[in-house]
Amino acid sequence: MSVMYTLTKFLADQFSEGNTRKLIAGWWYTILAVTLLLTVLSFWTVSSRSAPEGFAAAWSTLMLVSIAVGGTMVMRKFYSSFYTGLFIGGLVATAQYYFLLSLIYGGYTYDREAANLSGVEDTIQCVVSAVQGILLASFALFLTSHRGEMEKDDNASQVEDGSLQSYDDDYDPPSLS
Repeated sequence: MSVMYTLTKFLADQFSEGNTRKLIAGWWYTILAVTLLLTVLSFWTVSSRSAPEGFAAAWSTLMLVSIAVGGTMVMRKFYSSFYTGLFIGGLVATAQYYFLLSLIYGGYTYDREAANLSGVEDTIQCVVSAVQGILLASFALFLTSHRGEMEKDDNASQVEDGSLQSYDDDYDPPSLS
């Protein structure tokens, strides 16, 4: 067993009665809550800062909303290896982006404090961006470790459009006689 699989099993035992699907769902809902917080912070940034900072905040919000909508669609309806891989890649890229944003906001904090201005807002954005980056990266790892457990129905197969169709093991095809 991999270290990540063991860690997620431990976390599932501690926080979700041993159910990794509940752990993954709870982690996803936490990411959505932080996304909402970052959206509110980006509205503040757009209204109170320069155009480049406002654009970066607005772009970050659009990325998070895209990840939130796309991720929810992948986990609820379009669960296939292609869509899951695309989603995990998007999570990793967005996690790296938010790590870099936390460094940028940390630099803004330093610059504002050096100019004897308040850097509290930038510190908040720095911390929330770092938390979002960590949540996204860990979620990508969780999803990678347990992607086989996320299937909707054991008696289902996916058709070309990504939807699930149930089948019955007792099906007996008609005879050709």
